[in-house]
Amino acid sequence: MVCECEAIAAVAEGIAWAQAVAALMIIGLLILIIAFIISCVALCCSLNITLLPFIGALLILVVILQIIALIIYPVKFNELIFEGNYYYTWAYGFGWGATILSIGCAILFCCLPRYEDELSGLAKTKYIYSSA
Repeated sequence: MVCECEAIAAVAEGIAWAQAVAALMIIGLLILIIAFIISCVALCCSLNITLLPFIGALLILVVILQIIALIIYPVKFNELIFEGNYYYTWAYGFGWGATILSIGCAILFCCLPRYEDELSGLAKTKYIYSSA
């Protein structure tokens, strides 16, 4: 009976990291969806510049969660598999790609308030060539 309980505890410990990684990625996805909805409201319905840094902060939070999950996954997975080499599937690369895009979007949304005049259409048009 004691051996069965120890085996169940060992299996549960082996699965806990995978559940934590999945939870971090799902929480990041939910925050990303919320940031997308807020950005649609801020940019499409009415130009609300004050929401843009908040959206950038949400995206930075998503990046932090994704990086933590994407670092935990290969470390714990390699501890579980003792064969040496293992090639990760396309989903791992897709996760890093989504993280890089989220970093770019976070920088973009943090910098957008500087270009309020250009976004609202009040900026004077700048021409490259002058007619002299």
